[in-house]
Amino acid sequence: MSTITSSSPTSRNSLFRLTLIGGFIGGLLHLVILQGIVFGLILKTPIVSSLQFAASGIMGEAAFAGGLATALFGLVLDFIMITIMAGVFIFSVDRIPLLRRHVILGSFLYGFGVFIVMNFIVLPLSAAPTLPAPPLWLLIVLILQHNLLIGLPLGLLVRWNAR
Repeated sequence: MSTITSSSPTSRNSLFRLTLIGGFIGGLLHLVILQGIVFGLILKTPIVSSLQFAASGIMGEAAFAGGLATALFGLVLDFIMITIMAGVFIFSVDRIPLLRRHVILGSFLYGFGVFIVMNFIVLPLSAAPTLPAPPLWLLIVLILQHNLLIGLPLGLLVRWNAR
């Protein structure tokens, strides 16, 4: 793991641009791999239902009766949340020396941290219905998803930008 001497450019516009890029990449990976492949193909959950669950964080059970409109609202919310996650990571890299020195390891730890925050703080405080505990294999997939689809792309984006 190499050291990143300066992970961000000097202008806030560049950090904001990196945040948007990171949010787009993470959101797209999350949509295609987690919601499309894991939930859609493996668990046979329609993607509309999966996106409505994201909307239910704000709307509650009413999100599931809203059809495509609430699914699109859930999609927008999903991208907004992942963009915020990307922004926190990208703005933190410049301020946390350990993260700057070990950006890839830090991105994995960040992905795990995002999993913890989302599942033990955000979801319980949201209006989304409570889900049963996932089986062990799905729990592992969800943790890996946060590490590989959110954390790692952000770390690679920061490392690429530093060069």
